[in-house]
Amino acid sequence: MGAAEDKRTKTMEPIKKDRQLWHRLEGYSFHERPLTRSLVDRLEEETGHSVDVCYILVEEYRRFMYLVGSTGETLSPSPIVDVVWQMHTEDEKAYFEDFCPRVIGRTIHHPGDLPPFQDDPAYLTTLDFYAEEFGRPQVQFWPDPDVATVRMSSILFWISGILAIMLSLLFNSILFAGFGAFLFCTTLFLRWKFSSLPLRASRKRGLT
Repeated sequence: MGAAEDKRTKTMEPIKKDRQLWHRLEGYSFHERPLTRSLVDRLEEETGHSVDVCYILVEEYRRFMYLVGSTGETLSPSPIVDVVWQMHTEDEKAYFEDFCPRVIGRTIHHPGDLPPFQDDPAYLTTLDFYAEEFGRPQVQFWPDPDVATVRMSSILFWISGILAIMLSLLFNSILFAGFGAFLFCTTLFLRWKFSSLPLRASRKRGLT
C-alpha cells in the first residue's frame, strides 16, 4: 500500500520536460562568480525586501528562465521577477558570456519595457507553463491578471459588511452583526491572499 501511494504521489508531482536544462539551472549559483555581485544582495539593497524573500525571488527567476529556455515560446515574467531579470542582464559579462551560452544554450535578450501583466497574453502563457512544470504559482510573486475581479469582489464584500452592521444596529440583531464581521474578515483575507509583492518594500530610514 505504501509503495502504491508513493507511486501515485510521484505521478501527481510536476515533471520537468527538459531535465538537462533544469539540472544546469539548479547547478548555477546566482551568488558567486562570474557575477560581480550576488543577486540576492542586490535585491535586498535595491528593493528593501528581506533576505528570505530575495532568495525566493531568485528561485522564481530560475524557474522563469527554465520556462523560457525549455518552451521556446515568448514568455513574460511577473513585475517582481522582471526586476531580477533586469538586474542579471545588467551584469553583462556574467549574463551574456556565461549564463546564456553555458546554462540556457542560447542568448535570451530582455525585451525592454513590458506591457502591464494584466493585458499581456505572454504573461498568461507563462502562468500556464508554470503550472504545468512547477504547480500553481504563488500570487505574491505571480499576481493574478484578473485583478479587477478580485478588487470588485473586495468592494462588494465591504459594502455588504457595512450594510450588515447597519442592519444589526437598526434591528439590534446579533445575527446581522456576526454576518457583517464575517464579511469584513473575508475581505481582509482576500486582500492578503491576492496581494502581490511590491517592487519596492517600505524601509525605515536611519536604521541599520
